[in-house]
Amino acid sequence: MGESKLVRALNPRDVPHHKNPIPAAAIHRGMLVSSAISGADPESGNYSNSSKSQIEMAFRHFRSILAEGNADPQDVVKVDFFFQNIGDRPLVNEYWLELYPDGASRPARHAHISLQMPAGCLFQIQFMAIVER
Repeated sequence: MGESKLVRALNPRDVPHHKNPIPAAAIHRGMLVSSAISGADPESGNYSNSSKSQIEMAFRHFRSILAEGNADPQDVVKVDFFFQNIGDRPLVNEYWLELYPDGASRPARHAHISLQMPAGCLFQIQFMAIVER
């Protein structure tokens, strides 16, 4: 039989589940799209008061979701970052450069200010990737 026509939800065990009935990401016909990825602690679901800690944890969750979708950083074509404080933007670069050290092989990236994140959340990631079927 041919390829599934259904969207497949991805919910890695080491990524906190959303409070609403949505997956961490979904994949369909080779397109992998994330929901909002926050820096919540996977055990407690709580947020650190530190922007740097939340950003580090969000990137860890980003990697886990990619792995769950059989993708790697080079499959990502677009990343959106959402900040409660845009002044935190430089904190992302350390983790970004770990994933994408080659300037000629980086996905598109855009930073947004968002004041509508869950209480305590200072940073979120969303991404789109194309995965070989």
